[in-house]
Amino acid sequence: MIKETLREHLSGNAPNLFVENLNPYAGTLAERLIDACGATFETVFFSNSGSEAVEAALKTAILATGKKRVAHAEGAYHGTTLGALACMGRGLYRDDFNGVLADFPEVPFADAKALENALSKEDVAAFIVEPVQIEAGIRIAGDEYLQDARKLCDRFGALLIFDEVHTGMGRTGTLFGWQHSGVVPDIFTLAKSLGGGMVPIGAVLMAEGLWRRAYGNYLRCEIHNSTFGGNALACRAALKTLDVIGASGFLASVRERGEALYLRLTQALEGSRLLERVAWRGLLGGIKLKDVNHPWLQWENVGLEELRGRPISGVLVMERLARRNILVQVCAHDWSVIRVEPPLTVDPDACARFVDAMGEAVRWLGENA
Repeated sequence: MIKETLREHLSGNAPNLFVENLNPYAGTLAERLIDACGATFETVFFSNSGSEAVEAALKTAILATGKKRVAHAEGAYHGTTLGALACMGRGLYRDDFNGVLADFPEVPFADAKALENALSKEDVAAFIVEPVQIEAGIRIAGDEYLQDARKLCDRFGALLIFDEVHTGMGRTGTLFGWQHSGVVPDIFTLAKSLGGGMVPIGAVLMAEGLWRRAYGNYLRCEIHNSTFGGNALACRAALKTLDVIGASGFLASVRERGEALYLRLTQALEGSRLLERVAWRGLLGGIKLKDVNHPWLQWENVGLEELRGRPISGVLVMERLARRNILVQVCAHDWSVIRVEPPLTVDPDACARFVDAMGEAVRWLGENA
């Protein structure tokens, strides 16, 4: 359906850029997204990626509050541009850039007391957090923690930003991840699946008045912009994506498929000495494995000395699955966790094949490690 929409658009004569005028497709998409929130959002800024969306969110929070720091959670992954990187979990992705990154406070994930301590200095413009931390190992922020974060931000005059680049657009079984908890952020970001996997697009949704506070006069109105952000082709793809996800029963089917898949996975892996946990929400999940200590299964003994110290179990299972033409990925900050993110339209046969392959791979590792 999305391909057909793109073909139709490209065969027409509509310009892709409306440089000095309102792009009607962007306007329609913004209206649809705001209507879908069911909350007090007013403005949408479009970009080309998740990192760009995060940059826009951070800059808007800083300008709207007049404060210069943004708190973020340990283990976070918000992108690799400089502003987003300043909110990245410590380690490989940011270490070489520490000397030029903004001094933003990091707090332990899911620790409301630590967040209170960071915000109590009242120099923090916003707290940015993922409703599910993907790259840290599929760590789900509990409802109570998000409710506490909302209260603390209100108390200390900070904005609450949710990074929904991974969790938005139906991945967790609701259109937006924050709808599980009912905690409404001041700003949240979307990208990746917003374009239906076909066209790059990012978006930042902002509560009423924030855009005007940050950029609300003629001299400031374009100090943050994006040339191709909200281009007509990307917006057509996003509009069709919303149509698909918004169809009757679609999100309920995501929840049902997710529940069935991860229960079967848990059962298939139950009893394995390597299994630490299976965590999921909707069709977003992760399998955390204990590492192996067999000398033949160490990075330095397979010619990859530079990876010494990183977990290897997840990568070995990933390679085993690839032999059966199944693609998975380990989490960027924690290679012991295998990410499980099938298409939202995945069918039961594909799920059964995956469960069988995963069970076989983990058994093989346990027997040979």
